[in-house]
Amino acid sequence: MWLFLLFFTVPVIEIVLFIKVGGTIGLMPTVFIILITAIAGTVFVKQQASQLFDLFKRKAGRLEDPSEPIGHGVLVLFAGALLLTPGFFTDFIGFLLLIPNFRYWLFRKLEKKFIHVGRFDEGTSYQNRTIYDAEYKDITPNDGSPWKKNTNPKD
Repeated sequence: MWLFLLFFTVPVIEIVLFIKVGGTIGLMPTVFIILITAIAGTVFVKQQASQLFDLFKRKAGRLEDPSEPIGHGVLVLFAGALLLTPGFFTDFIGFLLLIPNFRYWLFRKLEKKFIHVGRFDEGTSYQNRTIYDAEYKDITPNDGSPWKKNTNPKD
């Protein structure tokens, strides 16, 4: 239902804004503004994506949690898609996502909503460490491969 509302509401908002702005400043200035925002958005997205990739490499190199630069990178990528989409409303949301403080706030909100991370009790020595719950599958070869563990003591 949310997707239906999103895909219905955003184009209606864009059409209304195109009519209002185009009626006020004319067709060619409206088209020019849309073109300029797409170009400017592309430049800003490229710059911020490069900075976030450098931050990701530094965090990964120090074996730190890279989820924050990854999350910000996804939001910057989404901002780029919105800025390339013709329209005033999508440009507004796209430029809003390029503001680091807004993006940080949104990332924290999304992180709390979608990522549930458990922590040890405060009495343990692992007080501030994150626990990731995961499943694993044993992929030990059992087809006579040389990597198979030899369980026969005579061999």
